[in-house]
Amino acid sequence: MRRWAVRHAAVLLAVGACQFVPGALRGDAAGEDSTVAPYCDPNDPALIACYQFEGNALDASNHDLDAATMNVSYVTGKVGMAMQVGATSAADVAENSALDPANITIEAWIKVPALPSAGSRMGILDNNGQYGFFLLEAGNLRCAGSNTLDQTSGSITVDVWHHVACVHNGNTSTLYADGVVVDTGSGGGNLATGGTTGISLAADNPPGAGDQLIGLIDELRILNVARTTTEICEDAGACP
Repeated sequence: MRRWAVRHAAVLLAVGACQFVPGALRGDAAGEDSTVAPYCDPNDPALIACYQFEGNALDASNHDLDAATMNVSYVTGKVGMAMQVGATSAADVAENSALDPANITIEAWIKVPALPSAGSRMGILDNNGQYGFFLLEAGNLRCAGSNTLDQTSGSITVDVWHHVACVHNGNTSTLYADGVVVDTGSGGGNLATGGTTGISLAADNPPGAGDQLIGLIDELRILNVARTTTEICEDAGACP
């Protein structure tokens, strides 16, 4: 039996409209069966990788993009456990063709004890030369890919769990904090491909490049589609 089946055999839940459900995604429309699929559903063709950090940094997708870690620990998180990272931590994934999508959604929950200092940043996820997601000074976020979006409203605060998402859909990019759009941009086309250094979780890439996240990260997911504003809102549990 696949390790995903062992870890997630009992995660089917029933939910109401616009309510965040740990480890799950809702059904499509009112009146349909409210049973939901696991957050890290290996049968979802859009799923590139998914890390729930339940005592490890294993990928629950069918791509088996497990992260090799150093100096990390696992503590109480947003959902179950989370990965705790610091200045000497590393969580790196080897290169794989699945990491070369034309479109992408990166989403995660993060909690930090302090924001980056002026001129510094902390990695949420990075693929060198292709796409990246970072926390900046003053609580801003950066979503980098075919174009780069820098939030200026400072939505990330310390010692609070925040849902963050970076979405690219062809010529359109959207940056979210707690289910709300904080920046949009256009131009640049599809994401670059042909990387050689894999991805780094909670740090800059290539491995060893620094910019580690100092704090907690949980429910980190990468998909090869651009999720909609409604879907991101639902993932964050922030629908009106």
